[in-house]
Amino acid sequence: MSILLRLAEALNQDDERSRRLNISLAVVAGLVTHGLALWLARGAATASSPWFALPNWAEALVWVGLLALLGLSRWMLNSYTIIGVATARTVVTLLILCCLLWPFYSLPAVDLRVALFGNAATLVLAIASIVVVRRRSVESSSLIMPLVVWLCFSILVVLTAIGWFGV
Repeated sequence: MSILLRLAEALNQDDERSRRLNISLAVVAGLVTHGLALWLARGAATASSPWFALPNWAEALVWVGLLALLGLSRWMLNSYTIIGVATARTVVTLLILCCLLWPFYSLPAVDLRVALFGNAATLVLAIASIVVVRRRSVESSSLIMPLVVWLCFSILVVLTAIGWFGV
């Protein structure tokens, strides 16, 4: 069996090892992508941001926490054998991958409209994920809600930076 098939098999088990693997894989991927994005943006000129916007390093920490919750949400779906749970796991995996792109389309050098579109698209995917996952597990879908709140905050920050809100 190939390494990727063994990894997929290990991620889809309902045991302690799988829980640690789901969470740590999401967290490590988040640390790598956010670390790379922070490194790439280290000399970039930053646009004026609203007073309530978090610094980049704090946003990275929030995202790492959110990715840990998404990894836990994915693992919680492993305990179910009902029809459609594979689809729910796939949607959460897709959401994790989409969230890993966030630091790259929200870099200071990127146009704010791109960041707004990316945040809105991720928000739509997060809400769709909640709908799909909730049919299988209410507990697992509740772990996606903090992401929705964070994306709404991120959209508010971008809209304020664009000048659509006079905060």
